[in-house]
Amino acid sequence: MLSLRILSSALLLAGSAFAGLDNETSPTHVFRSRPDLHAPMLEMTLLRPELVAPGYIMLAPYRNVDPGPYIYDNWGQLVWSGAGSSGPKTAHAPHTCDYKGEEHLCYFQGEQHQGFARGHGVIMDKHYRIVKTVESSGAGASSDMHEFRLTPYSNGTTALMTVYQPRQYDLTTNPKFQIQNGMGWIVEGVFQEIEIDTGRVVFEWRSTDHLDPSLTYTFPGRTDTSGNGLTEKTPWDYFHINSIDKNQDGDYLISARHMAAIYKLSGVDGSIMWEMGGANPTFHQTNFNFSSQHHARWVSENETHTILTFYDNASNGFNRTDKFSHGYVVSIDHIANTATMIKEYGAPESSGGMLSGSQGNMQILPNGNVHLGWGEHPYFSEHTADGSAVMYAKVAYRASNVMIYRSHKFPWVGQPLTKPALWTYSKTNDEKSGMVFYVSWNGATEVASWNFYASANRSGPFNLVGNTKKTGFETTMRYNNVTTWGFAEALDKDGNALERSVIQKTFVPSVTLRDFCDEWACGKAEPIRDEDAHYDPYSQVKAEYLSNNRGFNTSAYYAELPETAAEHEAAEAEIKAQHQRAVKARMLVGVLGVTAGIGFAIFVLILVRKQISGAMPISFVRRVSDVRDAISAKLLGKKYIQVDEEEKFSDRS
Repeated sequence: MLSLRILSSALLLAGSAFAGLDNETSPTHVFRSRPDLHAPMLEMTLLRPELVAPGYIMLAPYRNVDPGPYIYDNWGQLVWSGAGSSGPKTAHAPHTCDYKGEEHLCYFQGEQHQGFARGHGVIMDKHYRIVKTVESSGAGASSDMHEFRLTPYSNGTTALMTVYQPRQYDLTTNPKFQIQNGMGWIVEGVFQEIEIDTGRVVFEWRSTDHLDPSLTYTFPGRTDTSGNGLTEKTPWDYFHINSIDKNQDGDYLISARHMAAIYKLSGVDGSIMWEMGGANPTFHQTNFNFSSQHHARWVSENETHTILTFYDNASNGFNRTDKFSHGYVVSIDHIANTATMIKEYGAPESSGGMLSGSQGNMQILPNGNVHLGWGEHPYFSEHTADGSAVMYAKVAYRASNVMIYRSHKFPWVGQPLTKPALWTYSKTNDEKSGMVFYVSWNGATEVASWNFYASANRSGPFNLVGNTKKTGFETTMRYNNVTTWGFAEALDKDGNALERSVIQKTFVPSVTLRDFCDEWACGKAEPIRDEDAHYDPYSQVKAEYLSNNRGFNTSAYYAELPETAAEHEAAEAEIKAQHQRAVKARMLVGVLGVTAGIGFAIFVLILVRKQISGAMPISFVRRVSDVRDAISAKLLGKKYIQVDEEEKFSDRS
């Protein structure tokens, strides 16, 4: 047995000493060619790599990560980051779907609430373009995260969607509801089958039409998602529908977590055809029990037997019915009315077991392997049909609080319409350091290798300077020379050109920055510690001093602020000195102004006395008064205006 543990990282930025993770509990990729992407970094353990099924892993983590749909390969390497591709909200359960005869990606997109969501379904083509969104119909709430899928056997014409509908309800009928003095509120479990092109409701089912809330196993206020039933904002979720399937006969299979039951419903009138688990079970469970389950799916049916799969959480986060969660394959005997667990899939031994208080799923793969998503724990695993674990992966650590509602594995061909992204780097712009190409193409699954071209001029000519096999999401190649311009070209497995990047100019760090760089890239700037903090001339001086120094040439001076530490400190000292000189000058002007004012007042008083005694002509007094006012205006920042022999002051513009 070969066990291979992989920390997918680009990952280590081709061995750069400055590669690093964003945090310890939910490691995140750092891509030089796509620094805008912050995809989770998988830690994958391949226990039996030769037995891992082909396909791509599709998941949508949320909480403390960049939320969105993601695709990874069997080695844990990122293939596509869809974060933000269909809106800013949370995505759930990306998977392939057959829409109008072609493979598409389907997933839910919307706003996450406690235990449910509000949003719509998204259908995306192989070029990662949204071709259709699907909404619930009628006068009720928008669709919920728990199920959005194209209906089996519908040729992609209809979709199944869950809806969590708050409504007023008389809860005084049962003391266990703990509401005896007025109307209460419940969440009605609803699902719809919607015609995709028209939005028409093909079929609708409501839990209160068929199942009384008294049959629940989760009463008001008992869990963090049940609600207390007192207000429209805290309705009691007595049902909690979380999966829908449909068979060739047109009947439906649903899972209700808070009822601890799986139901088969008539596609004609919605009546309950049978119930597994729950308060009124149709079948005797011979060798298993379950609770708080998710993701019920039909495998096969005939007149006497039904085979189905589901994920048994065995816990709601407060109570449990087993030590660990499992994936189950169950056979129902309709003659004997028994249900027997025929296969059980648990977490790999290396995990120490897994108990998921919420979320999770089980998927049987085309080769018979089984994929398990571990819900509130951001892990997934793959097992052979006999239960042996062949792969186990962590999207984040338990302490991260990252969750994944469902993860899946499917074949996929992605052909993005975007261009490959390229970043080129040289430490010293000479042959000694050479240069490095970093290239990626988000979502492309057919790239086998890359050609790299370089030129001294943007207009060319460009020479082929290297070719290398694609390695993970981002491929790097060193070139022992340096050129100013370059581009990359993606090739398929047969050597056919797929697409070229735009032409990029080689980045060369400044002399100062170069001390923090190696031959692969430059390191991230570290935050300034309090003890190392410097007086900041850019913000403090500009905001605090410049408004008081009108004669200071601010635009010219601040465009030439120094960059080195020594120059920075010298500038700091000079700015402080200038400020002190400005304050002293202002104080001196004030003192002189007051002194001059007092002296002038004494002088005028003497003149007035002489005028009264007839010793001084009045015209001379007015001229002296004009001089006084002009001097005062100059000192006070005013301009003197004389209109029709009257003296006035106006603010300086």
